[in-house]
Amino acid sequence: MIIRLESSSLIPSITMAEFEVQTNNKISSQTNSVFSSDYCKELYVPSIDNIKDEPCVDDVRSFQYKDSVASCTGEPPKDKWQALLIILLIQGLATTLPWNMFINAQSYFQDYKLMTTSNSTDMERHYQSSFMSYVTICSMIPSVLLSVINVFITNSKMASPMRMIVAKLVMLILLAVTIALATVDTSEYVVTFFIVTMVIIVFTNGASAIYTNCLFGIGSILPRRFITAVISGTNMAGVLTSISSIVSIAISSNATTSALLYFSSTIFIVAIALITNKIFHRLPLYVHCTNKIKIKPEKQSPRSQPWKIFKKIWTVCFNMWLTVVVTIMNFPNVASQVKRISIPIDDVYWTPIFCFLNYNIFNVMGSVPIKWTVWPGPKRMWIVVLIRTLILGPFFILNNYLPEERVLPAYLANDYAFIFAVSILGLTNTYLINNYYIYTPSLLDEDDVAVGGMIVNIFMFLGMLSGGLLSMFTHPLITYAW
Repeated sequence: MIIRLESSSLIPSITMAEFEVQTNNKISSQTNSVFSSDYCKELYVPSIDNIKDEPCVDDVRSFQYKDSVASCTGEPPKDKWQALLIILLIQGLATTLPWNMFINAQSYFQDYKLMTTSNSTDMERHYQSSFMSYVTICSMIPSVLLSVINVFITNSKMASPMRMIVAKLVMLILLAVTIALATVDTSEYVVTFFIVTMVIIVFTNGASAIYTNCLFGIGSILPRRFITAVISGTNMAGVLTSISSIVSIAISSNATTSALLYFSSTIFIVAIALITNKIFHRLPLYVHCTNKIKIKPEKQSPRSQPWKIFKKIWTVCFNMWLTVVVTIMNFPNVASQVKRISIPIDDVYWTPIFCFLNYNIFNVMGSVPIKWTVWPGPKRMWIVVLIRTLILGPFFILNNYLPEERVLPAYLANDYAFIFAVSILGLTNTYLINNYYIYTPSLLDEDDVAVGGMIVNIFMFLGMLSGGLLSMFTHPLITYAW
């Protein structure tokens, strides 16, 4: 530290001796010596008009900080080669892969690993018939709990990129265990296999929930087209897993070989998402948007913030919840067990093509109209959600759902009506969910957008949990002698 005097006289109220004493006292009182910013400020207060100082370490850092502030107050940089958009699409793709992997492998689990015989116990039969409902419940309970925890431990402005990396590593490990189980003969341990599978589903989807929650929080601070890319990626996961399932069935009639091919493709995509995770954090547009959030002062304590944010967006959260309840109540548990009547196709392909692939294709297409219009607005959205609930809610139960067991008449049993209803279910699901994520930032202050996106995401998981619980009552509903 160099001090230069510009004049031969000091301030009249202080002598050089007194100044030296004060300086020595200040130096000895600082825990970080000359590297403390407080020291740098206090040392020059007595002679601010007469003394100039050379920059200390913190001065240099402050200059760099001012430069970064200036860089994020101007025009946002361009997304060169659409790199950020593509990477976020991949990240979104990996978020729902575990969920889609398990539901699209319904035949592998129910008809092969959990296959029952005349010697099977009632418990084994129950686990087989209710497998999809258990998958939904075991997926959504940890998803809801960990999403809520993630909101409250997250900085009030930003989501944690490091949690995304750890979550994906956990997903990769558990998916590898699932592949290993596919090679083991578990016919003598059906109940044990079922329990182990459910444990894997719990932890895999718990990790996926943290990953998804952070990703939507990050996407919420970016321009609108990026959150749309994330949602499109989550929907494309279903298409890829459906195609992978169909191809694996076509390549090999052996259930074990098909499962290995199918599960391996999922691991491959999650690995790519893990590799690209670090890249998008360094892209100029992402850095610009995050710096713009970081430089703003906190307006309220993080602990009180989530509840205050929720009060501003509770209508969006409710619509999100009800939309997803109707979807998950019918898909995949009910829709996947609707049997064909007259369409000429092998039964082994009926559900993979006209249920899973059909739903997932229209689920992706639901993002397309968002480019031109966002309708009908946050105040009137409940009308659309209510109409959708009244029409699609009971439709699949009244279709050709479990015809061998049902007592309730199948009033709407028709193959083409079923295919059309599945298409509308997927199309409206994505379109409405896209709208909710777009409406949320318009109802919040800029600093609250990231946490707001996480809260809306929690209600999506709550809707999935509620829909999964309701789907467990569909079987006794149609088999009850009314």
